[in-house]
Amino acid sequence: MNFKYQAKTHEGEIIKGRIQAQSEKEAVKLLSNKKLFILEMYSEKEESSFSLFRKKVSLKDKIIFTKELAMMTKGGLPLVDSLSALEEQAENEDFSKAIGAIATDVKGGTSLSKSMEKYPHIFSHLYISITASGEQSGKLDEVLLRLADQLQKDYDLNQRIKNATTYPLVVVIALIGIMILMLVFVVPKLKAIFSEMGVELPLITRILLGSSDFAIKYWYILIAVIGGLYFFAKFWAKTPDGSMALDRMKLKLPIFGNLLREIYIARFARTMATLISSGLPMLAIIETVQQVVGNKVYEKAFEEIGKDIESGVTLSTALRKHNHDKIFPSMIAQMTAMGEKSGKVDYVLFEVADFYDKEVAATTDNMATLIEPILILIIGGGVGAAIAAVILPMYSLVKVI
Repeated sequence: MNFKYQAKTHEGEIIKGRIQAQSEKEAVKLLSNKKLFILEMYSEKEESSFSLFRKKVSLKDKIIFTKELAMMTKGGLPLVDSLSALEEQAENEDFSKAIGAIATDVKGGTSLSKSMEKYPHIFSHLYISITASGEQSGKLDEVLLRLADQLQKDYDLNQRIKNATTYPLVVVIALIGIMILMLVFVVPKLKAIFSEMGVELPLITRILLGSSDFAIKYWYILIAVIGGLYFFAKFWAKTPDGSMALDRMKLKLPIFGNLLREIYIARFARTMATLISSGLPMLAIIETVQQVVGNKVYEKAFEEIGKDIESGVTLSTALRKHNHDKIFPSMIAQMTAMGEKSGKVDYVLFEVADFYDKEVAATTDNMATLIEPILILIIGGGVGAAIAAVILPMYSLVKVI
């Protein structure tokens, strides 16, 4: 049987390919042996009916599933019965099918985490790792509740970011729309008036008229250039060098750069704390954190931290050592060292995550206030330039008269 897959290499490159195996489980194992992190996999015969029309499983769906599975397990309901009940409750049809298949696997003797590995497009590496730790420790209900809490924090963070960026995004789109309307409909009428005036036009007016002429006559070239730049940027961002440069650039953005640092630190601290409290070995924890942090600069740092920990260096020392771009505030290493001395690293990291969650909440709540002056300057500059382009020729005509 042939399977198509999309996976991430150890260097962070996204690759697509085809692999032959007796089953999806075997295909997953073969790709894992090649040190590939699977993002999506499906058999070729399922491609048209499943992959192309599959409805994405939302984070909210997974939070509800995780919480309810934890509560059912805690209440003493057998795992297979819990999964069967959740299969019927799931509103997303594809999620329901996946839960049903997992229930069948578990009934046949496969562990829950191993069954989930077949659906990497639904269950992340972090999700599977935490579930596996709960099975090994015999505390699946506690671990799932902790996992649901982590997913809820991620969901709340995503909502805050979405709310914070909606206002500036709408303003920018509106500004671009107004500029296009002016260049296509308003400026051509002004051009006829300026021609009748018979005066030499200022540079800013000539630029405005030239931009209007170009937009009207060569709009297809403009669209082709913008489209080409977009697809080139998208391709470049998927290359190892491009993705690293882009993620490094993100951290240096005004306002947003500091917000992103806080988001990455909160994510790494909470993920690491959750995995430590679940009983996973530190090297496996570092590998998981590296995959879920969401920034190549941090991924590279955690790769180096993992090598140091493997050689016997403590986490706090490794954090201090591999802070080339100052991506970890000194407080992180200091508090981690305190946790190592007291044997409560997970507790300390949960405190760090809560602190940065509050910082992110405060920043996103004030995002509109922080961005508003910048938007006013941009809009004011654009409107001022347009007014100057129209008024200056009038002023020149008055002087001639």
